[in-house]
Amino acid sequence: MKQFHFEYDTIAQACAGISGIRDVLSDHPGKDAMVFLFLARFSKEEAERLIAAYDDSLPEVKRVGISGGYAVDLNAALPIIKCNLVIAECGEVFHPFQIPCAPGGEADAADALNRFIDQIPDVKGVAFYPSGLGLNVTRVLRAMDSKAPFFGAMAIPKYESSRMLNTGILEDGYGIGREILSLGFTVMVIAGQQVTLSLDYILGWEPIGREMDVTIEPPTPGMLRAGETELRLIDGKPALEIYRKYLGVEWNEDFIMNVCEFPLMVQQNGVDICFVPMNSRYGRLSLIGNVEEKDKLRFSYSTREAILSASEEGSKRMAAFEPEAVVLSLCGNRINFLKQDAHLEWDYYRRNNPNLVYCHGQCEIAYKDGKGGVLNSALVAVGIRECDGHGGAESYIGRPDTGNEHINGFIPLEYRVSHFFHVMTEELVHFQHHLEDEVEKKTRENEGLSFHVVQTLAEAIDAKDTYTNGHSGRVAKYSREIARRLGLTERQQNEIFMMGLLHDVGKIGVPDAVINKPGRLTDEELAMIKTHPATGARILEKIREMPGLAVGAHWHHERIDGKGYPDGLKGEKIPEPARIIAVADAYDAMTSNRSYRDVMPQEKVREQIEKGLGTQFDPVFGKIMLQMIDEDTEYQMREG
Repeated sequence: MKQFHFEYDTIAQACAGISGIRDVLSDHPGKDAMVFLFLARFSKEEAERLIAAYDDSLPEVKRVGISGGYAVDLNAALPIIKCNLVIAECGEVFHPFQIPCAPGGEADAADALNRFIDQIPDVKGVAFYPSGLGLNVTRVLRAMDSKAPFFGAMAIPKYESSRMLNTGILEDGYGIGREILSLGFTVMVIAGQQVTLSLDYILGWEPIGREMDVTIEPPTPGMLRAGETELRLIDGKPALEIYRKYLGVEWNEDFIMNVCEFPLMVQQNGVDICFVPMNSRYGRLSLIGNVEEKDKLRFSYSTREAILSASEEGSKRMAAFEPEAVVLSLCGNRINFLKQDAHLEWDYYRRNNPNLVYCHGQCEIAYKDGKGGVLNSALVAVGIRECDGHGGAESYIGRPDTGNEHINGFIPLEYRVSHFFHVMTEELVHFQHHLEDEVEKKTRENEGLSFHVVQTLAEAIDAKDTYTNGHSGRVAKYSREIARRLGLTERQQNEIFMMGLLHDVGKIGVPDAVINKPGRLTDEELAMIKTHPATGARILEKIREMPGLAVGAHWHHERIDGKGYPDGLKGEKIPEPARIIAVADAYDAMTSNRSYRDVMPQEKVREQIEKGLGTQFDPVFGKIMLQMIDEDTEYQMREG
């Protein structure tokens, strides 16, 4: 296998340079050939001109690549078109494939790619280049059947300001294969019995500070995201607040440059993965890669020396592999961080492979055996060789960075600070876990006691009404199910359940004769009934250990149109838990025996809920209640 590198400044130069590539192919005949193409700051139309020139002059050469770029302008002389030729000598090695895919079609794209890869024997690796920031790339990677490593980068949109992503840019980047692909996956499968491939994922950042819980904003149907994950809350507060608190940074066009030293970090399957938020809306933060609510989020920290040390050690591992071709994918955030020293990273690898190719994407991809995935702030190095009789290669995903062990004598301040932060962080996390275990134990004990007290009180409330049995418990149950279907966390679901149990606690202050009156209430008696929300709020507000408990009791009789009581709140001014409990309470009232009527037929109940959408009930929660009714074909959700 042989590798040759060409760089150009314009499309015209790249088209003219094709004749030189043809000369190289004549001087170095092989069995198969491909080119990696990376174009920075060129439109799709300009890229199509170059592809047409390749089709005319080099139709036998396969190709793969993306629109690439740089996070900052390091040097005006940097090339903006890269053409890297790799010639295989032992047989057909390269197998190109493109899959158009819009957001939402990832499952079908994964099926198509699996079918394509299954037809190819001896797969050793897959060069994988997504285009379209709204795609869920992780979903595709996790659906892959192949055990070979996947590597690559995501296409960069063509935008003038490289300091921060424009919210609206979701598909201006493109993949380069047989065609220019705006949305989808451009792939080159590398295979062959005599081919060996080595993959190395290099980070250089280390976790700092305590672990933080996250709440993920569920996808909104029909709304594209600038990435896979939208963080709604970090530590129970709007996600953006974490940067205001710890770094004093607001969201603006310089945000990425202001936070590049401290990427957010999660550990998944033992692998540290960093992310720099690429977009913000309503205080939420968008990440290119995947974060789940079970993950713990931390800040990370590094120094120039630590990053370069990790890269240099990676280049030594690659040199020991003795590759004949090398492909590097680097994050633009490493350039943001290293600035004028960024070139040292690829220079380390060039010492042994001067004709290597490197690109910068929105994110990097390194995935194998369930480890890795969509990465940020990382360097992914891939070496390929053939026909040399060497042993097998390893994939280093999650390999510990070398750190400072090789430094002797005077240790620079940045190393000492990094080491200090590392040790202090480990001690902090150990203390945090120990404290969390104790807090969780006490919390379980207190929650068990609180639930018992609340349940006993709820039963006492229901006992006042001779015509209902278990009303509070059913309202609590329905409310929790609505919250679950809404995607709220388990803790939020439990909080709403407790509010539901006590939503009628204010009826303690209403005479039994009024509550159990079989006939029509007088205006005076009706006014007594309407005092129970405010009375309940005054009772529950005194429970300091559960400050939100009063919300359901206080406002569960408010209406979306503002015609409810006690305060006449309207729309979203009514707290969300109260809006959930309101529809659950109304449903149970209709499906329970009352002093003035029996249980209503299910069709009539459904009709009343649907009729009240947008007036009496929040339409989102009301529609969830309608789904629950439609699923309850045996009419089990009712008294008794």
